[in-house]
Amino acid sequence: MAATQSKTLTSAAPGPVSLYGGRYLFGVTATFGGGSVALQGLLPDGATYATVPNIAGAATSLTAAGWMTVDLAPGMYQLLITTATAVTASVSSVPC
Repeated sequence: MAATQSKTLTSAAPGPVSLYGGRYLFGVTATFGGGSVALQGLLPDGATYATVPNIAGAATSLTAAGWMTVDLAPGMYQLLITTATAVTASVSSVPC
């Protein structure tokens, strides 16, 4: 069984954090106020972050409290917070 991992990210500490890779649940609560919270991964240039797609192929971005399932490569990840406040996000691996 693969090691499990869970990271909490907030408005005050949006990352980056290192993730092992695999299937993860991305959950967010916030005062959205028309804003959004997205999960971004570090691109191969080692400097640029971009929003990662979820398993349905859409951006891993929430505009209301909820969950998304995402498959991630090992690497560095952070939140992109647009307008939302009081953000608490969880990125938790799903055991196989």
